[in-house]
Amino acid sequence: MSRYLITGGAGFIGSALALRLLKANHEVHIIDFENCIERLGDKLIGAVLHCGDISQPSTFEMLPRGSYEIAFHMAAQTSARVSEENPIFDIDSNIKGSYNFCKWARQSKPKRAAFTSSMAVYGSHGDNINEDAPLNPVSVYGITKKAGEDFFKILSKDGVHSSIYRLFNVYGPGQDFTNMKQGMLSIFIAQAIVSGEIQVTGSLERYRDFVFIDDVLNALLIDSGEPGIEVFNVGNGTSITVQELCNIIVSKIDEKIKIIETDSHRGDVFGNYSDISKLLSLGWEPTIDIEQGINSTLSSAIEVLR
Repeated sequence: MSRYLITGGAGFIGSALALRLLKANHEVHIIDFENCIERLGDKLIGAVLHCGDISQPSTFEMLPRGSYEIAFHMAAQTSARVSEENPIFDIDSNIKGSYNFCKWARQSKPKRAAFTSSMAVYGSHGDNINEDAPLNPVSVYGITKKAGEDFFKILSKDGVHSSIYRLFNVYGPGQDFTNMKQGMLSIFIAQAIVSGEIQVTGSLERYRDFVFIDDVLNALLIDSGEPGIEVFNVGNGTSITVQELCNIIVSKIDEKIKIIETDSHRGDVFGNYSDISKLLSLGWEPTIDIEQGINSTLSSAIEVLR
């Protein structure tokens, strides 16, 4: 049995990762806000829960001393729209939080430190983006994620082996279907079920790279073992337009659902998709296509919303 830390372990990806590690009989420590942990209920029985704010250095003082196999830093404000509405919260959570995590990791020396970054660091780079592409974030959220990456690069120079995972559009069961500002696919599904229409901010011709939660978890546990720091794109390696995405959702719920275009919001990009050849070379590959993934996500949403 190994010990793991997950900041943001009560969130969508963090709680899914924690559940997988618990099922493998590992010791899992979670840091998250008290209200987020309360929403988990009995989902993560066996995890050691630490209520706290990662923007406060004292939060990390709650953690037990000793060896950690992997310390995952996943806690963040993750909505580009919210980052434009409340940039100070992004700075506190994403920049101060990442700094405090790296300060703790520098002292505690986990065997590996892993950071969930975002495609947002690339900005409007375009198609088939590889990990060496220049970083040019166009949103406050993307800027804060780039800052987090920089802290991890410093951490690796201080002797802590580190991994950065640039996540593209992650989706699947367990998303918050009541949050209308985060997660394009989950928002569209929730709108379709609740109101009978899908409101699209921006052009229907925009395109995205969607990757299913189970495939993301598989990626987060992969590392080449090379010293220093490594960066991985985590996507499906293909794109789908917003129009195509909406059409699939409508076909599975009700053909009468209306699709309505509205104005785009600041910080949005027209389209991008990932070059995932680096992870492919290590034996990882996406296993769930968009049709399968939407079926699974839709079943989860119906349980929550109906």
